[in-house]
Amino acid sequence: MSRDELPIGRRVAGWRVRRSMTQQMFADRLRRSKSWVDKIERGVRPLDRYSVIQEVAGVLRVDPEVLLGQSSSSSPAGTPVGLDDIRAALARYDTPHAPPQTHELRRQVGHAGLAYQHAHYPQLMRAVPGLLDAAQGARSTKELVQAYRTTALLLVKLGEADLGWLAADRAMGAAGDDPLLAATAAVAVAQALRASGRDRLALSATLTAAHRVMPPPQQNGDQEVCGAFGDQSRRKPLGHRGEGGGEGVHR
Repeated sequence: MSRDELPIGRRVAGWRVRRSMTQQMFADRLRRSKSWVDKIERGVRPLDRYSVIQEVAGVLRVDPEVLLGQSSSSSPAGTPVGLDDIRAALARYDTPHAPPQTHELRRQVGHAGLAYQHAHYPQLMRAVPGLLDAAQGARSTKELVQAYRTTALLLVKLGEADLGWLAADRAMGAAGDDPLLAATAAVAVAQALRASGRDRLALSATLTAAHRVMPPPQQNGDQEVCGAFGDQSRRKPLGHRGEGGGEGVHR
């Protein structure tokens, strides 16, 4: 049986193995169950919706036509389509276009976030370079952080952890002293570090951001004692007689 005659599930399995992903890793990136992946690869469950095929192809970094057997290419694409444009956008420090209005930029950032949530990765790859240019030009801190964060999460999903780390680090830098924005960016930093095999650094980055949002309680023994027993200096001696003369303890 030639490659083009293989069932689509077999093609998915073959490309998954080439991308060095287990079924569980593949399922996590698709936000589906391992059982779903297993059934697709064995042909038990049909893969006939083009939107789902696009999602699968995006994670595998191939064109949907390759999975459909409409391409004779037998070698993996070395670079996902659009990756070079994203890399160029991250390397730019000037803005080639006039910045959009804030409400328009907010709409673009929200649309990119939804595209990521629904695993529309090829579509998002095409949109990210323009989104980064727009966010950098608008000088809107919140939208800039969100744009970098979405870019970082996308790159991690596509197996480009180091480039994702760069985008996440840009998000942290843009967040500045805002603890909530920094915590938002830290999620992307942690995911990029984990994808790079740096689990300890990922945990450290997450805890640091969490402590900026909610600092850990101070362990002050003296304050705890005073809080539990009150200010002892204000208490009257047991035998003290008040001015009225009737409150003390008489022998």
